Amino acid sequence: MARRRDPGGGAGPRGRHHPRRGRDRRQAGDEEERPRDRDVPPPDPQPAGRAGDGGAGAADDPPAGAGPRPDRRPLSVLVLGRRDLERLLPPADVIGALESAFRLAAEGRARTPARTAVHTADGLLLTMPAALDTDDGGLGAKLVTVHPGNRARGRPTLHASYVLMDAGTGEPLALLEGTYLTGLRTGATSAVAARSLARADARRLVCFGAGVQAAFQLSCLAVVRPPERVAVIGRDPARAREFARAMGKRLGVAVDVAADARAAVCEADLVTCATTSATPVVFGADVAPGAHVDLVGAFRPTDREADSALIQRARVVVDTYEGALAEAGDVLIPMRDGAIDRSHLAAELAEVVTGRRPGRTGAAEVTVFKSVGWALEDLATARLAYNRARAGGLGVEVTL
Repeated sequence: MARRRDPGGGAGPRGRHHPRRGRDRRQAGDEEERPRDRDVPPPDPQPAGRAGDGGAGAADDPPAGAGPRPDRRPLSVLVLGRRDLERLLPPADVIGALESAFRLAAEGRARTPARTAVHTADGLLLTMPAALDTDDGGLGAKLVTVHPGNRARGRPTLHASYVLMDAGTGEPLALLEGTYLTGLRTGATSAVAARSLARADARRLVCFGAGVQAAFQLSCLAVVRPPERVAVIGRDPARAREFARAMGKRLGVAVDVAADARAAVCEADLVTCATTSATPVVFGADVAPGAHVDLVGAFRPTDREADSALIQRARVVVDTYEGALAEAGDVLIPMRDGAIDRSHLAAELAEVVTGRRPGRTGAAEVTVFKSVGWALEDLATARLAYNRARAGGLGVEVTL
């Protein structure tokens, strides 16, 4: 059973009230609060024959003094689609939520087991769980399927969804559309990094890529380093022109298609790469002193967007050491070729956010942020969306 929530209150079209679970539900009534304190005796059994409870002798009622009665209310899950997430998650707020999550991670309060992969005859299922040790809890997992054959069917090759749970009870809280969530948290993570790694006066931005992720990158980076001018580089000139037009309207600045990619990089203060290229698109010889380069497109050990010369001359920060050393061809290939070793990775992002390790150390320093994604970023973004949806009455409530 599903219904669209009434933004004006907790009751639906028929006046039916769906209680919130977890902390919200305990605050709504004190029946669950009283037995929580072991020093307070449980409530007296209800008199026999009370309407709706089957009488004091009902078979599934606990014996007198045994604790609270079973909660027979059905579970309900809040479903949040892409349009809901667009309303709930301004980039600036996601950036703030991720900075808080990275600080918690630096304190050892995040648990992110290695993702698991299940191969099928036609594709792949990936699961990415995460938990946060906080007062209000945080527990969830992203599910991603990759089916290359869908391209021939005219269907997306990748689907993603996120399941958010109550860390205290294990009850499911929400199901979120995961593709938009992933794109936004990736761009927001780059913005968190740029705040510490890009020069404060960085205004000339170059974007490799003209797809969905490139749009997220520009929208989020513009929050922390508002550009005066953006140059777009894409394989399809027509698509790049349309992308530039749309992003110029969104950002309110001049966005043009670069006639010469390498010349554009030479003039850039900040370069973001969100491509599917397996070979370098940005080269160390072209990057100006003091520039920051953001790499989010390549996520396989065999693929990279930057050449070894750039990685070798730059101060390199990664989202996590574990992820970078397992999947980031941008650092693994230079390691394999002997251009750098493990010690060349200056920090992971949580260390920079907390100040345990420095970000940029000089005005002329070239910096690189390499991201392959981290389950904690998904969890932090999903929690923000869920809490705001509950407060604002958005989403569809589904009874299980």
